[in-house]
Amino acid sequence: MRWSVLEYAIQGKKFHVSMKYPEEVNVEIIDDERREAALRARFGDKPVVYPPPPKGAFELKP
Repeated sequence: MRWSVLEYAIQGKKFHVSMKYPEEVNVEIIDDERREAALRARFGDKPVVYPPPPKGAFELKP
């Protein structure tokens, strides 16, 4: 069976990957709550700070 969602974290020279399969997640919906739950599961209450996007970057729309 093929996975539907890939969650990963890179820290230094190490990385951790987990895959979610179709019966575990509804990919038909863009779900901010799913993203927040994944961040909380991995980092707890620590704030997640994203670097600013590079010049010329653009957001892909579904």
